[in-house]
Amino acid sequence: MKYLFICAIGPVQDFIATARRSRDLWYGSWMLSELSKAAAQKILELAPNSLIFPDPESFKQEGPDKRVNVPNKIVAILEADPETFKEEVGNKVKKAIITRLGELRDDAFSHVAGNFNRSLAEKQIADLPEFYWVAVPCETEEKYPGARNQAEALLAARKTTRDFLQAVGTNAAKSSLDGARESVIHQNEYPGKFETEDVKKEKIINLYRHYHARQGEQLSGVDILKRLGESEAAPKFHSTSHIAALPFMQKWGKEITDKMITEIRKLFIDQNWNIGEHEGGALLYESRLTDWVQAGSDQEALRKQLSMILQKYVGESRPSPYYALLAADGDNMGVVIDAQKGSATHRNLSHALSEFAKEVHTIVEKYQGVTVYAGGDDVLAYLPLHTALNCARELENTFSKKLEVFKAQKDDKDISPTLSTGIVVAHHLEPLSDVLELARAAEKEAKKVDGKNGMAITVSKRSGADRTISGKYKDLNDRIQRLISFARQDAISAGTAYELQELHRVLSGTGIPPEGIIREALRIVGRKQESGGGQKVSSAVVEAFKDWLEVDGIEVDELTTEMIVARMFSGSEIPAEPLKQEKEKVLA
Repeated sequence: MKYLFICAIGPVQDFIATARRSRDLWYGSWMLSELSKAAAQKILELAPNSLIFPDPESFKQEGPDKRVNVPNKIVAILEADPETFKEEVGNKVKKAIITRLGELRDDAFSHVAGNFNRSLAEKQIADLPEFYWVAVPCETEEKYPGARNQAEALLAARKTTRDFLQAVGTNAAKSSLDGARESVIHQNEYPGKFETEDVKKEKIINLYRHYHARQGEQLSGVDILKRLGESEAAPKFHSTSHIAALPFMQKWGKEITDKMITEIRKLFIDQNWNIGEHEGGALLYESRLTDWVQAGSDQEALRKQLSMILQKYVGESRPSPYYALLAADGDNMGVVIDAQKGSATHRNLSHALSEFAKEVHTIVEKYQGVTVYAGGDDVLAYLPLHTALNCARELENTFSKKLEVFKAQKDDKDISPTLSTGIVVAHHLEPLSDVLELARAAEKEAKKVDGKNGMAITVSKRSGADRTISGKYKDLNDRIQRLISFARQDAISAGTAYELQELHRVLSGTGIPPEGIIREALRIVGRKQESGGGQKVSSAVVEAFKDWLEVDGIEVDELTTEMIVARMFSGSEIPAEPLKQEKEKVLA
């Protein structure tokens, strides 16, 4: 008998979100993808050409395509005996998942050079995977849509049926990543209160060398899996600090930044501090010293010496501490999938999504970012501020082109899948789990845009409240890009946004009609001066504000928030020409 088989592997969001470093975030996504690949490959062994989703070509290829992630849901048409289906399909797929997890665990543990509780670590990892599956009879193509609807409903019901297992744990310190699992690193590996400074220093160095743990960071077996597991598919990893520093490094040029970073590295080497594999950008932030150097006189001395090196090469200039985390997801996918009435068209859709995922890595790398996850219609990447918006634009265009041939009816209109994008601008020292939560929230905000194909940007500064803007992708992106251009050209003063914000606060509750508030806003813009100069703003600036407020109907408070957000991106420009004389002076 033929069956439509659907399975899901987890945990997904909680496991991925427990991350403090960029590698934690990537490995969590990649490992779940590897478990999904193992399941998909086992299904292909049992029945060649059975897979509908994911596209088998997405994980059979060699080379760069190995980086393409496989989503955690798998769909296939299988022929099996109903009496032995569980043993011949369900159990074998589950075993393939557990076997692959064991391989990844053994690989990670082989790189641990220190003393850890391996028995507890293995139990924690064995307790990690979740596996759900359903099978529904599907003898003909005509029955495929009904079988898929039934299978999806059954799978949702199965996921809500919780399996309560005996808790695994001890009284050891809790993981610094998830706060739930126990640390498996023995406590005598950490600096003790009454130990000598030399012993403390050696232990801090060994924590990174043996476990890739920062000083005081407690790691569970699952955390060690993320930190020390290896893969030839791994991207070239950059810390969020390095990504945040990229605009600054490009602004000053390779020659100056190489000299500066070489001198900073020598500073650490001369004093026998191990900074591990951290690349140049992270070394430009005094705030990162706490990762490698214990508090006290050593740290203060290094801080002063680092400041002197920066002063020597770039004066008072310092890198921005902010970078962008981008989360994107396809719109109307459920409606479009439902419109594919047979397994063949569903396979074609699966193939198109795979082709998009393959291009994501190339696009993100083009804009100097790192792809955390690219599978189907789901994308997660982190980028420097000066390229993030252009990267988002190319991802949106590529997705729309790849999926435009797949149509569905919604509200009496023909629709094709589009991409909605959430971007969070975050501080490089914020825990990645918190930043990921903000990025997902921004993505949800983008999906609230009428008709979708939305974009939402959240600026999360360490001081003050978060600011979020959202709108239809093209309209919002065009407006933000123009506001960025105004800010970079000093075409309007930085205080204009706050003056307009105060105007809205004072007048919005007074009963004055919106037209009156708009006229007053335009009067304020018209009498403002260019930033740093004595000239009034140009007529082009005034006309742009007039179009946005009067023609497009943008609210004054909404536009002021967009101006503030745009200024965050405008500060990340790379204007080589204004620095030319300064560079010549430094390199002389």
